[in-house]
Amino acid sequence: MRNRITRIITLLTMLTLTAAACTADAATDTTRPRDGRPFITIEGPNRPTGVLASYSLVPFNECDSFLDYVISRAIDMVGAYGLDDHRFGPFPLGDATFFESAGEDGVARASAQEAPSYSETNVQVLGVDEPDMVKTDGERIVVLAEGRLIVADVTGDEPEVIGRLNLDDFAVQNFFMSGDQVLLLGSAWSNFYPLMEGDIAAERYPSFESPTVKLIQVDISGEPEIVRTMTIDGQYVSGRMVGDTVRLVLTSGPVGFEWSYPSGSGLNAERSAIEENKDIIRNSEPANWIPYFIVTDADGEVTAEGTLFDCNRAGHPEEFSGINMLSVATIDLSNGLIMKDATGVLASGETVYASADSLYVATQNWDVTRWAEEGLADEEPDQVTTDIHKFDISNPNRTDYLATGRVRGYLLNQFAMDEHQGLLRVASTTSPSWWGANPRSESLVTVLEHDRGALREVGSVDGLGKTEQIYSVRFMGDVAYVVTFRQTDPLYTVDLSDPTDPRVVGELKILGYSAYLHPVGDGLLLGVGQDASDTGQIKGTQVSLFDVSDPSDPVRVDTITLSEGSSSEVEYDHHAFLYWPETGLGVIPVQQWWWDSEKETAFFGAVGFGIDGDALDEIRRIAHPGGDDGWDHRAHIRRSIVIDGSLYTVSDSGIMKSDLDDLREEAWLGF
Repeated sequence: MRNRITRIITLLTMLTLTAAACTADAATDTTRPRDGRPFITIEGPNRPTGVLASYSLVPFNECDSFLDYVISRAIDMVGAYGLDDHRFGPFPLGDATFFESAGEDGVARASAQEAPSYSETNVQVLGVDEPDMVKTDGERIVVLAEGRLIVADVTGDEPEVIGRLNLDDFAVQNFFMSGDQVLLLGSAWSNFYPLMEGDIAAERYPSFESPTVKLIQVDISGEPEIVRTMTIDGQYVSGRMVGDTVRLVLTSGPVGFEWSYPSGSGLNAERSAIEENKDIIRNSEPANWIPYFIVTDADGEVTAEGTLFDCNRAGHPEEFSGINMLSVATIDLSNGLIMKDATGVLASGETVYASADSLYVATQNWDVTRWAEEGLADEEPDQVTTDIHKFDISNPNRTDYLATGRVRGYLLNQFAMDEHQGLLRVASTTSPSWWGANPRSESLVTVLEHDRGALREVGSVDGLGKTEQIYSVRFMGDVAYVVTFRQTDPLYTVDLSDPTDPRVVGELKILGYSAYLHPVGDGLLLGVGQDASDTGQIKGTQVSLFDVSDPSDPVRVDTITLSEGSSSEVEYDHHAFLYWPETGLGVIPVQQWWWDSEKETAFFGAVGFGIDGDALDEIRRIAHPGGDDGWDHRAHIRRSIVIDGSLYTVSDSGIMKSDLDDLREEAWLGF
């Protein structure tokens, strides 16, 4: 019972962190086999001992072999109440993405391109877009606010709303935009109760709640209109867009089973139910294991449906990784909602990183039960591992699995991965913070090489932040900057110029920590996080400027510390951060509560600061109407955008236009 309650609590937590996505073209033929390259068999041990290595991933050539595999595994897992561990589907941790990937000189880029006259979504790799709640094309600002999609024209002296679309029927969190096409990513839940007389089903048995991903195409060339909707079994993990090609990553669990239940108490009743449930699994079909999709047009009419991909586009790791399905869908957004390709792996997925040509999906292994069974209970912190699957996304029309590898420890977020000159660098911590203080906890950086279908370790360095956890990471060319924290904030610099021999070459210990790191040119690194006391008690938002021109001697050259009790969304969502290099302007949203003469006061707004050489200077604090006293939650500034010499700040209540130099208000548009 305790485990079931824990799963439910975990599920509710994950629902606050995840959004939704995935779609297909009406003309997609789900019954025709796809002509795809086979999965590559990876050589290597099944379990890591000491230095971790890669392991094999095996393809399914047709549906019989696929069904044989999942059925034989599921039969061993089924109980008197069905597949209990999969009742609520997978629990991906959502995507916590961080900053751009840097080139040799530390300047973030994906490819040479002319700088636009407006700021774009703050992403991990320039040229690889990420979904967000606010987008702009330099002429329009498109906003998701309180269940509405709002389009504002910003070409005039004052911003003006030119379109609204109510999304009351959809739980939408973020979106992609390409030209006049918007791809909304949402989620929903389907419920099923066993058919029984009266209403006793809901009282006697838990419902089979199944997460679904909802993808909605909206045309904003005029008044926003829904063009097409696709619903898919599963849960959204993350998405990326290169050019007009969207890759959506989702996980899904088994669906569609009408389980038998014990007809009464006692072992015999349970045994009978188990045998009946085994027969149910034996009679399963691919649609019970591969995500099913349904496409509807603007009138709600079904135009296509079927499994997301065919059996021969799926595979499984040689080491059993569960019966959940990790899927990657490829969509051409330039022509609307057109599904070009999809593929899947019998595994879970939690953290996504993508370069222009490669997509990596990482999955933490938290199988404490297995550790106990194998006598590893005393070694749990040393046995946390992360599996990483690599996919080729260089072809805009398809996605292909390439390799699988494994590293020690767990990943903080997607920014813990970085691809550089064909190598994947991974920062991890051996013991998560929720296990409590652990004297054996440490962090490490591992370098992996794609070699003959495997991600093989070529070098690593450990011993970073012993007893601590990673709070932020920044890879810049041949150097990694790793921040760990428990009481103080060591900023480590790791030399990766020789990938076979990574070395810690510098360390800076200061109070507090940086939860976000961003390069600001000329050997400078900006950190946004929290100030802290010498006992590790956090005190309030702090912006730090580091001189990292000499990796062996990092120095903090300036700070801005806000009032006690303040925090910033940037600490957990990099999309909220703005840096405009043309003027050295940085903007972060700030929330603050404090007591003055026994009076509680609050502030929801943003702080703008300038970076001039090695100095930070606070320019102005911006507040939307109702945000200066902090009591109108709608006035909470979420995003900041630069367009043609003006700063636009966005909240659920509206858009404020400010002068780019002194940040004084120029115009206000209320939603």
